[in-house]
Amino acid sequence: MKKICIALDTSPAAEKIAKTGYEYAKLMNAELTLVHAVYDASFYVRHYDPIMGYSGQLTTGQGSLVENFKAESAKFLAATVNFLGDNNIKTKVLLGDTHIAILDFVHEHNFDLLVIGSHSHSGFENLVMGNIAVKIVKQSEIPLLIIPIKNEA
Repeated sequence: MKKICIALDTSPAAEKIAKTGYEYAKLMNAELTLVHAVYDASFYVRHYDPIMGYSGQLTTGQGSLVENFKAESAKFLAATVNFLGDNNIKTKVLLGDTHIAILDFVHEHNFDLLVIGSHSHSGFENLVMGNIAVKIVKQSEIPLLIIPIKNEA
């Protein structure tokens, strides 16, 4: 395996996922990329006519909100690189439906392994919430390393 991608959210579990994925990449001497997906940011850049007297940023299609999401996500990934202590790690902020954005990215860039976390939701919660890890497992065409994360109550 030469290319590994680690998909991170901003939950406390991201530390365990990043550390574990990083250790695998080091053991395999693989190129490592960290990604974070900003879900459906395109919603905020659509243009709508003023509604109910409101004609502000959310109706004018200004992208500064999306740019803020992207900038903060980039800072999060940079902090993760710094935490792992390896400046050779690449980062990428993805836009769109989380599981689709991640799967498209790993497919387009020919990754050999995708590392993700799986929060411990019940089957009912997975059905209702549409767990991202479940969607990735069902649709991935490459091997996965799934880091189990128990939700702390």
